[in-house]
Amino acid sequence: MMDRKSRTSRLATLDETNEEVNLWKQICNALSKLENIQKDTGIIVSNINEIHKRVNPEEGIPASINQKLTEYYRGGIDLSNNEARIIHDIIEKVSVLIALRDASEYNHVIDQKRKKRKLDQDEMMMKKAKTNILAPGTSVAAKQPQQKDKDEVWILAIVISYHADKNKYQIEDVDQDEFGQKQRYMLQPRNVIAIPNINEAREHPELSVGQDVLALYPSTTCFYKARIVEPPSKNKDAPGNYKVQFEDDNNEFQYVMPGHVLELPRPKQ
Repeated sequence: MMDRKSRTSRLATLDETNEEVNLWKQICNALSKLENIQKDTGIIVSNINEIHKRVNPEEGIPASINQKLTEYYRGGIDLSNNEARIIHDIIEKVSVLIALRDASEYNHVIDQKRKKRKLDQDEMMMKKAKTNILAPGTSVAAKQPQQKDKDEVWILAIVISYHADKNKYQIEDVDQDEFGQKQRYMLQPRNVIAIPNINEAREHPELSVGQDVLALYPSTTCFYKARIVEPPSKNKDAPGNYKVQFEDDNNEFQYVMPGHVLELPRPKQ
């Protein structure tokens, strides 16, 4: 079914076309009237010239002929005024018709540009979606599937693969379980955060003091919620590292390298 916007656009186009047709008909009618006026004017001019050929001004003009000449001249003046009015009207209508045609062509060009821009945007979004897919081997913070009666846990992991059909990553925990195995999970992209390498982390803008973040707890492979106390540029105790305070950590301060301090993911809408 044609959507509302398409219907409105189409009706507007039809209205513009109808207006152009009506204007063109009015112009044609006016031109026809102008042609008749010019014919009548030609007859009057011919009659006036004929009278002047027959009359000798030195002998005087008879009253009846003088009256006839006056009628012809008045008729010629009226026709001339009508001719000027119709010509002015035709010029106005032609100007409006040209403006409508130009607007129609302009709208067509704009529509074509919009279509092209939309195609370009769609192509860019597809390319962006592809380039945003994390490559196998990428270090990430991964949110473990939440177990009953357990807190949310983010772990240090590695991307194994991306499954486009499911829009999920297969990731592997860097830590071994009690059986010496590394657990693997299938997670949605919103539950996987890429960890920047050292060079990338240096180029990132520093996070603000007081900002809540996910930070890797020192000497562990788990990320927990923390608050930034000092950014790397102002940290004199451990230069180059963030000074953070983890939740439920007895108000102690910890120092974490920039690559392991991540912005909290946005809550699901």
